[in-house]
Amino acid sequence: MLEPSEPLIQAVDIRNASAHHGEMSPDPLAFESALRDALTVWSVAIAPRQIERFRCHFDAVCEANRTTNLTRITEPVEAAVKHYADSLALLPWASSRSIDATHLLDIGTGAGFPAFPLAVVRPDWSVTAIDATRKKVDFLAKIAPPNLSVGHAHSAHWQPGRTFSVIVFRATARLPQALKAAAAHVMPGGWVVAYKTDSMTAEEQKQGEAVAAAESFSPEEPFRYDLICKGRPLHRVLHIYRRLR
Repeated sequence: MLEPSEPLIQAVDIRNASAHHGEMSPDPLAFESALRDALTVWSVAIAPRQIERFRCHFDAVCEANRTTNLTRITEPVEAAVKHYADSLALLPWASSRSIDATHLLDIGTGAGFPAFPLAVVRPDWSVTAIDATRKKVDFLAKIAPPNLSVGHAHSAHWQPGRTFSVIVFRATARLPQALKAAAAHVMPGGWVVAYKTDSMTAEEQKQGEAVAAAESFSPEEPFRYDLICKGRPLHRVLHIYRRLR
């Protein structure tokens, strides 16, 4: 298991988390229905116990949000689609390219997106999540599944002693900053994936390409997908870069 610059916080079983974070989020059937509908297009199988973990996590997020700024999305259907389903977009991309994502790092994980949903659905992956905000790390570590390690660290100063096959960023950094942050932590031949909306500016794209060239990253074909939330399409893109060998 990874050893970050600061000791990892011990995780506790998520089944015990609801006792400390209040009752289950309202309208759980709407949450589950929205999540399953969003994943249908990708043929991503999700077990009832995994949905239960998502709901427990969301309930804990809503409770912790009273004192810690974790998310602005607290409505169950929106959260199911915009947080949990969106986080899982990495799965159809990895499957379509036969990508080995068994050692994954989420930089700037916040409340645990995309690290938590990916770790729950893929228990065979070793997922590591870091964040520079102690309160967010403390929150996530309490409910992390066994294959998710959580560390309090800034990527620029973190020295884990190993590299990762896939590094993900979601709503945490502009593309050039994400590529710079990933450069020290991705293995040769590994992948950097930036979750974005389709509104990224041409300037950000151009700056990202300049950093990619300087850091020996090769831009790959983006993975574009739509999420449907309350009848409205949400256009999303995974911007993909591969570290040259």
